[in-house]
Amino acid sequence: MRINVIQFDERVRLGTFSSWLREMNITIRICRADRGELPAVEDKDPVILLGGHMGVADRECLPYLEEAAVWIANAVERGRPLLAICLGGQMLAHALGAQVTSQARQERGIQQITLTEEGCVDPLFAGLPNRFVSFEWHNDSFDLPDGGTHLARSGDCEGQAFRYKNAWGVQFHPEVEKKIVAEWCQRANVGVGALEFFRQHQVEYYAHSKRLLENFVALSQKLQGEGCIRLCRETAKDVRS
Repeated sequence: MRINVIQFDERVRLGTFSSWLREMNITIRICRADRGELPAVEDKDPVILLGGHMGVADRECLPYLEEAAVWIANAVERGRPLLAICLGGQMLAHALGAQVTSQARQERGIQQITLTEEGCVDPLFAGLPNRFVSFEWHNDSFDLPDGGTHLARSGDCEGQAFRYKNAWGVQFHPEVEKKIVAEWCQRANVGVGALEFFRQHQVEYYAHSKRLLENFVALSQKLQGEGCIRLCRETAKDVRS
C-alpha cells in the first residue's frame, strides 16, 4: 500500500511516522502542497495531511491553501481514507465548512487528551486509553463541522479530534520526535522545560502515537479492500447484464 503525505511546510515533517510506515512496508509519497504537488483527485491512496507554521486564515496570501481545501473536500466525498494533523485538521474542518479561529485555544507541549464517548469506540483510537498524552503546538483551532463526530478534547481545546466519513482530523501532533520538538522550541524561543517534559513522557507518547498510526493503516487497508470488493461486484453485474 502507498500513502500520500501532503506537506504544507518544509519545517513540519513526517517525523516518527516515516520510519514506522516503512516498518509496515508502506510506500510513502511526499506531496508538497506549497509547490502545487497535490495528488490526482481520482487517486485512491490514503492520505496524511501534516501541519504548518501558517493558518487557514492565510489562504488569501497563500492561495495554495484554498486549492488544497478544494482538493480535501473532493477527497473526502470520494471516501478516501484521510488523517489530518494540526493545520491539516484545521484545513479538513475548513474544507467541510467549519469555523477555524486564529489565536484561539493555543497549546504548547505535552498535553492530556481525553476521548469522548464516541471516541472511545472509534477505530482510530482502538487500544488507546480513554486518556492519553500527545504533543501540542498550535495557535489556531477548529470547530466541529456539520455531520462530524466529536472524538476527543483537552483541558484548553475542545476540538482535539473528529471524524467525518472516512476522514479524521486531529489537533494534536502524534508524529513528532525529539529533534523536531527541539527545533520548534528553539525557533519559538520556548524554554527547555517543554523539551524536558516531552522527554519525560516520550515512552508513552511514542507508544500511543504508533498505535494510532497502525490503526489508521489498518482502517485504510480495510476501506480499500471494501472498495475493491464493491468494484468487482459492480463489474460482475455489468458483465451479466
